Amino acid sequence: MKTVAHCISPYLQTAGPWVYEQIHRLQRYRPVVLTQGAINLDAYPVEVLYSAEEFLPHKRLLNRLARKIGNQYAFYDGLLRRENAVLMHAHFGYEGCRLLRAQRRSGLPLLTTFYGADATEYPRYPRWLRQFGELFAQGTLFLAEGGAMAQRLVDLGCPAAKVRVWRLGVDVERIAFTPRQLRAKVRFLICAGFKEKKGIPYALKALAQALEARPFPYQLTLIGDGEDRLQLEALVDELALRPHAIFRGFLPYAQVLEELPQHDILLQTSVTAQNGDGEGGAPVILLDAQAAGMPIVATTHADIPESVKDGESGFLAGERDVEALAHYIGQLVEHAERWEDMGRAGRKHVEEKYNAAKQVEELEGIYDGLC
Repeated sequence: MKTVAHCISPYLQTAGPWVYEQIHRLQRYRPVVLTQGAINLDAYPVEVLYSAEEFLPHKRLLNRLARKIGNQYAFYDGLLRRENAVLMHAHFGYEGCRLLRAQRRSGLPLLTTFYGADATEYPRYPRWLRQFGELFAQGTLFLAEGGAMAQRLVDLGCPAAKVRVWRLGVDVERIAFTPRQLRAKVRFLICAGFKEKKGIPYALKALAQALEARPFPYQLTLIGDGEDRLQLEALVDELALRPHAIFRGFLPYAQVLEELPQHDILLQTSVTAQNGDGEGGAPVILLDAQAAGMPIVATTHADIPESVKDGESGFLAGERDVEALAHYIGQLVEHAERWEDMGRAGRKHVEEKYNAAKQVEELEGIYDGLC
């Protein structure tokens, strides 16, 4: 069985379960993980993991210097030889940049998957843009979640022949489909990091506007945390949503999945932040929610239009278009009889396009072509 080295740092702090799905579902390739720091191993265990935290003291020092001075990882080429790796798979573009020296020394193909800020925010900084240019020249192949991100990579200078769309997968067997119907109150869910690109203020304002046009009983749950928490709490108070709003904080992925059957409609109103940060692809919560049978209200941002079937499994408005978002929220509330059909359309869409088992099989086909 051939060995693929998955390189991500720190291990699964930023990427979450969708990267783990790629690792633990591999059938024909043996995965090893190379990281600068290992966390969440209880939730996402792997058989073979090398962390720079476990290097001998002098190697830890040299590795830190290599990262600080050259933005490169030291000693990875030796680990690749030890494990007889045939391929490096970098998760996030900046991780690919830090592997260029290891790639040159090992001579192995380098596959890099871009996920979000690495394709949107990082290129705004000249140093990273230069390094991405080196990565695009030296790297073997680049994966993008959808057409919008693929075009973004080309616009940044990556040869189109090196870019391939490969969609993230979710474990549809783990997520039960629940037909939605109107109960005593409409249960809205926002599940996202509390940062500008998630566009949460626009969802809150749209909900308030829909309530002003036609009041209805509701509950709003916000799962997540981040730098904008105080502003969001203040906005919830300003819009008089507080009596019906619950801030749950950050929850592990397993608990997020448990929350899905308890809600009716997902609000995911992503935008391009002022610093250029964006989704790049699309938030995986959109796939999880559709698999669970939830209608969606979202925005035409990045690859969200590929993830959500507009008019079938959800409704899409323009970025920051509070009036359109409020209209779609009102439509869903007034026509709750559509929820079940929209939920079934979303479930079918995820099963056909984003089933983790199928997507990992496709990923192994990509590996075949590289080694």
